[in-house]
Amino acid sequence: MIDLLLALTLPLVALGVLLARELFRAVVMFIAFGLLMALVWVRLQAPDLALAEAAIGAGLTGVLLLDALGHLRQPHPPGQPLRSLLPLLTILALVLAGALGLVLLGALLEPLQPSVNLPAEVALHIEASGVAHPVTAVLLAFRAWDTLLEVAVILVAVVVGLALRFSHDDAAAESRVSSPLLQGMLSWLLPLMLLVALYLLWIGSYRSGGAFQAAAVMAAMLVLLRLSGQQLPGQNHPLLLRAGLVGGLGTFLLLGSVQLLQGGAFLAWPEQLAGAFILLVETALTFSLALLLYALFEASPAPARKGHPPRTGDQPS
Repeated sequence: MIDLLLALTLPLVALGVLLARELFRAVVMFIAFGLLMALVWVRLQAPDLALAEAAIGAGLTGVLLLDALGHLRQPHPPGQPLRSLLPLLTILALVLAGALGLVLLGALLEPLQPSVNLPAEVALHIEASGVAHPVTAVLLAFRAWDTLLEVAVILVAVVVGLALRFSHDDAAAESRVSSPLLQGMLSWLLPLMLLVALYLLWIGSYRSGGAFQAAAVMAAMLVLLRLSGQQLPGQNHPLLLRAGLVGGLGTFLLLGSVQLLQGGAFLAWPEQLAGAFILLVETALTFSLALLLYALFEASPAPARKGHPPRTGDQPS
């Protein structure tokens, strides 16, 4: 019954995101879609993906979208040439959607080929990885290259975003919210969030959790601190913050080169110290990814100026 309800609700929420005439409603529907997707992953017995979807896909991404929504400026109404192209663009979108649907249908109808039983292979070699959780073993031992490149991509994206942000003349946005309720909640909510983040980091070696989920919770904690106007640790030390942004990737590269210097392979952990190396990498990634995700919020552009109100919906045609 729950599976049927999710199967019926997800397409409706997705349509609500696409067809919403107000951007605020579309963002709220997107957050709801992310939470429903987290429930779907739970039903599919993929708790790691469920945690990532809820924390990053719905929570942190939702905050970034709401923040971006508050800084959008009202565009000029579309001219007549653009309106005349709408039917052609609609037909083109339908053709592309139909072609993609045919490709997916062909993939579903393709007969299955004999494949390697990857879960069995992971279970066979998991003792050599240094951790007991198969997902962590894959991400930081057997496929550590993939995780390293993911972190590098996130770092490059944040650096480009910061460069684009500070290439403009307007000052950084002031996002303080003066609310006694928020101040009171933070006194007990922030320590709880820190404990949850550290717990997710610690259990990642033997249960669902890990650096990405812990970093999302920690980044949300930093966003709440920023909204409340609190001074962040190291905020007045740019060099320290920059070191934190690259610290996760740097630690990953440094520890991954230990075996390389001894004639082994890159990102091949020492057999007796594999668990300790993975824990050090995950700890560095947690704090670094939290700063990277928070940097996207901190470097938001200045709010819309007077005479350029934020856009909350589409222009009437």
